[in-house]
Amino acid sequence: MERTFVMIKPDGIQKRLVGEVIKRIEDKKLRIARIKTLSLTKKQIAILYKDSFKKFPQVKKAIIEYMTSGPAIAFTAEGENAIEKARSIRGLSDPSKSPVGTIRRDFAGNQKMMELTGKGKATKNIMHASGSKEEAEFEINLFLMDKNEN
Repeated sequence: MERTFVMIKPDGIQKRLVGEVIKRIEDKKLRIARIKTLSLTKKQIAILYKDSFKKFPQVKKAIIEYMTSGPAIAFTAEGENAIEKARSIRGLSDPSKSPVGTIRRDFAGNQKMMELTGKGKATKNIMHASGSKEEAEFEINLFLMDKNEN
């Protein structure tokens, strides 16, 4: 059994998509575990997006504003090929290039990531899903583990 980290970002909550994201995860035969509602800190965001901020420093302020604009919901999804399944539900980083039927394409509209990045704006793309086992474990520890559990 594999586990991955999934986060419904503030815009996903604001658009009332929590149930839809969870339904799609469960429809792929993944089990939701260790779920928390979070108020993200600037430090957590800086850690999560450190590579993006190095590559695109002009979006740092916008992403921090976006990710602190409301609560987020974080959870693990567990099951066979959990990482691949969660990312297939999520779609590509750029909503406009994501396949129809993915969360990002269906609910984040036609936002063009590189166009927004060039203007120093954040792409509001509903959800995050880890890209590897190592990334999933790191993100689970960052967002879901209590300090006394590490």
